[in-house]
Amino acid sequence: MADDLRERNKKAAEKQKKHSEKAEKHQEIAEKINSADPKELRKQLSNKNEEYVFKLNKWLVDDDFTEAEAEESINNLLPEIVSNQIKGIPANQLYGPVSKKAGDIAHPVKPKKKTPFWALSIDTSLLFFALFSVLYGVVGLTSKKANPQNQTGIITLILLAAMWGVLLTWFNLQMRKPKAERPGLLLTIGYLGAGLIIMFVFLGLMELVPSSINPALNGIVYLVLAVVAYGGRFLYRRFMGIKTRAFI
Repeated sequence: MADDLRERNKKAAEKQKKHSEKAEKHQEIAEKINSADPKELRKQLSNKNEEYVFKLNKWLVDDDFTEAEAEESINNLLPEIVSNQIKGIPANQLYGPVSKKAGDIAHPVKPKKKTPFWALSIDTSLLFFALFSVLYGVVGLTSKKANPQNQTGIITLILLAAMWGVLLTWFNLQMRKPKAERPGLLLTIGYLGAGLIIMFVFLGLMELVPSSINPALNGIVYLVLAVVAYGGRFLYRRFMGIKTRAFI
């Protein structure tokens, strides 16, 4: 029994040693390829890859690249081409058709700029400000008596819209993540519940603020603010380059 265990351990150690040696060899080859002169790398190309490189050069020159620019662009690809060639992966399989790779080099697609959380929160807050302003405006115009309650005051409106903007933006970002990266359903509900509780507490506290500080405005004024906020949001989205919707 002990002999069998020693034998298995010995085989495992030998296997591990072979893996380490293989990894070191691959690393050594990769370093040699990356530091090699492009002329030397071109000599190592297979006939298939050599033809691919020749056609790629022609496509780039036809697309207004100078010979020097086309050569430099291809030289940057050679280490990757040769490395994959060793693995049995030709350039046309690695990059696709020559026309596609030439287009990628000549007309690279700029990566989409990620909009920061604060910018998305402002966008959503402006939307809620407009919605709440419409609501308060309609209530103000349809009510027989003016509503003096502080929770309809302008400061309440601004802070409430800001809180909804932050909460809904966070929720949207979580829902747009891959399923494996999303927080659990119970955790998400817990966060939303905590956010709603904070808002209700906030509304209760705002009742203590005197109307001289937090005045309730005329219904028409609220409607005007709604139009201004929505128009401002349109300009803000264009300025910040925001393309995503405020809601899923």
